[in-house]
Amino acid sequence: MVRHQRHQFSIGEELLLMEKSGFSPALARLVSLLERHGAGFPYLTPYPRGGSLIGAGRREVAQAWSALARETLDAAGLLAGGNACFALARYEEALGLYQQALAQEPQLDAAKFNLALALARLGQRQEAVALLTALAQQEPQRPEVYYQRGNLLDDLGQSNQALADYDRAIALRPGYLQARYNQGVVLAAQGRHQEAVDAFTQVIAQRPSLSNAYLNRGASLDELGRHGEAIADYAAALEHNPENADAFFNRARTCYYLGSLEDAVEDYSQFLRLRPDDAEALNNRGLAYDALEQYELALSDYAAALALRPGFAEALNNQGAAHENLGNDALALQAYLAALRAAPDLADARYNAARQYARQGNLEHSQVHLERALRLSPELQADAAKDDDLGWVVKLLQIKGQAQGRQGTLPD
Repeated sequence: MVRHQRHQFSIGEELLLMEKSGFSPALARLVSLLERHGAGFPYLTPYPRGGSLIGAGRREVAQAWSALARETLDAAGLLAGGNACFALARYEEALGLYQQALAQEPQLDAAKFNLALALARLGQRQEAVALLTALAQQEPQRPEVYYQRGNLLDDLGQSNQALADYDRAIALRPGYLQARYNQGVVLAAQGRHQEAVDAFTQVIAQRPSLSNAYLNRGASLDELGRHGEAIADYAAALEHNPENADAFFNRARTCYYLGSLEDAVEDYSQFLRLRPDDAEALNNRGLAYDALEQYELALSDYAAALALRPGFAEALNNQGAAHENLGNDALALQAYLAALRAAPDLADARYNAARQYARQGNLEHSQVHLERALRLSPELQADAAKDDDLGWVVKLLQIKGQAQGRQGTLPD
């Protein structure tokens, strides 16, 4: 069988071809660089999450646009300049260039599409959706229009409409990886985790090296209770990107849930190597140390978490539990009360404070905190009834409740 291979044009050949198509040398160079660095021409192919060109690519595009800007520009030149400015995150400038291009060529659909994306980057999402909706009526077979409108609709909280747009984009282009990926993200956010797993499975089949596809599929598998499969996906995510911090975090959380405490500590440590200023991860690693009875290490992590987030109520409550395990009841109560100042409705801290006051024999304070804890989390009633310190407080509360009930039946 004859093997076919696409010819790879050199940049010089690309420039020559575009010059033959009527592009000036400066415009031909800019267009070539926009294509080469993934910014796109004439239609934008924007980087996700507002990303822009960096490094040598950024310098090249900026220099090429500077050279072109000295020319008198037709609609194609204005469009290329707009794409260059968009890729450089100069969105206001891009917006103006697209508007100038449309003033010259009102039916230039690429300029309408790119203008909508510039408006979106500037936070004008409703206006961008309106532009893309009009464009979808004019160009109903262009999948990028539905994909980008889906992204905007999701940002606006209209997730069902976003899913409909992703479906339309995929129907028009069955291998539309980005649309399938974002479909999975939205399905997961809606709690439709099996469908999200199916979407990410298709993404992985198409691009097996995409680390975040494994990460997201693992997160949905966790939600479905399929923790072993989730851990395997987090491992695959890390195999394809050893710096995928979220994969370390998710695997650590799942390991903790499954009781693999040493593994949880190791993964949280790897996560913190990449993101040392994450208070939640420090708190969570502290919990793992606490479960391993390494209370001093747990206290160190809670202190670090609180240095980053001074009002972190859960870390204060956990700090109190570690002090309690070390026999420091005074410090424990101090931490529980600090947690309640930060979050008055934190039921666990209320319960723990009630237990500490009961140990002191302070019945009044213990009752107040336990009553509030049980109103917030009635399921704590069973634990309190069995607790050596709180069992008698529960009985007193029951007697108090019965007395109030009898009083309520007395005639006026």
